Amino acid sequence: MKVSLLFVVVAVMTACSATDARQDTPVDRALQEGERKTSTDPSVNPDAAAMAAFKSRVDAYAELHNKLAKGDAKLKQTEDPAQIAMAQKELAAKIQAARADAKHGDLFTEEIRPVFRRLLAPELKGAQGRDVKEVLKDDAPAPGAVPFKVNAKYPEGQPLPTVPANLLLTLPQLPAPLEYRIVGQHLLLLDTGSGLVVDYILNAIKT
Repeated sequence: MKVSLLFVVVAVMTACSATDARQDTPVDRALQEGERKTSTDPSVNPDAAAMAAFKSRVDAYAELHNKLAKGDAKLKQTEDPAQIAMAQKELAAKIQAARADAKHGDLFTEEIRPVFRRLLAPELKGAQGRDVKEVLKDDAPAPGAVPFKVNAKYPEGQPLPTVPANLLLTLPQLPAPLEYRIVGQHLLLLDTGSGLVVDYILNAIKT
């Protein structure tokens, strides 16, 4: 009985040590730091109120998207490019009509924009920052090709820039179908289901 009990204790301690080790990797530390900086809990994040308001706005947009993505606007499981394009076009038209009065700053308000700039700035410094900027340049659309206009379609044929993982880790998580995209120095909030620019932050990063 004593041997069995000793075995259980050793097993638990080993498991705990393994868990602690897993939580102490650079990726885990980055995740934990990102969660702290984007938390809506005021006890751990001084920007919690702005983060909570931003989360409320993006959740409301996602709810609107899902409400309108029905009928001809529903993106069905298909490999036919024509059907996909037709459904996306119908959905975009519905969202544009529903958000006819939408304007720059509705989601990225004056309060949240400086918070995003502060979150991004440390990730763009030093050797890592230089690598990130090179990635952004490699994926960049043609200069002037992307309209910085709310409710505008992201231009067909232009690349969708990849957002490096270290930047995504430091930004608030988004509900589907919203995604971040960086074009030049600017941060876009893109609806990937409709192909619409939802909002943007000019000069979000320094190159």
